[in-house]
Amino acid sequence: MSDQLLEFLQVSLASHGVKSDRNGSAVRAQDGLAIEPRVFPRDTVAGTAQVQVDFAIESPLLPGIVFLDSFGGVGDTAENAEKNAFSKFLQGSFHVIVEALTTHSCDQDQVEREDWKAEAGHSWRVCVGPLLLIASRPGSRVEGIEDFFPRLNRLFCETMKPGAHWMRVFMGSLDGKHNGSEVLVDGEVWPAGQDLLGAHAFTFPPGYASFRHLLIALPKDG
Repeated sequence: MSDQLLEFLQVSLASHGVKSDRNGSAVRAQDGLAIEPRVFPRDTVAGTAQVQVDFAIESPLLPGIVFLDSFGGVGDTAENAEKNAFSKFLQGSFHVIVEALTTHSCDQDQVEREDWKAEAGHSWRVCVGPLLLIASRPGSRVEGIEDFFPRLNRLFCETMKPGAHWMRVFMGSLDGKHNGSEVLVDGEVWPAGQDLLGAHAFTFPPGYASFRHLLIALPKDG
């Protein structure tokens, strides 16, 4: 349990006008949303502290679905490594989670909402977050992202069962080569999405670069 991360969560929620209370190792917000940060220290590398922070999300809108959002953090101290992981969560996931799973609506366009329809007839209201782009060299990024996501979204609509879902996509590269990737749906690797990701023609820059994307799809019929 991290008191620092629990405080960060409450401050971030309050800044968006979302009420919350601390309950043990979790922060419980309005509309039944609960967020529990779980910290896992990693070995120090070249004097740099490293952690993995898993944000365990619970909501009545995702019944029976495991939602674990994970971020790595680095810093000169363990506390600063936690701050680094939280900053990534704040940029890439926080607004999606709050806007999709509570009645709160942000003043700024920090998420997009889209209507998706499956071939079988069921449909979703999808809350789409921003791409979280990280690179060791200024201006560097993985190329080919814009062509990939429309294909992935179509595949989702063609194959996904009715009901609520969350999807997270990650790809990393190092020195121009693929260095790990995953497409998760409801906490499990989605084989069809993983195959599509692996077959897509991305171009990787020198140094380290990655992209990360989160969306939450809720049934339009409630």
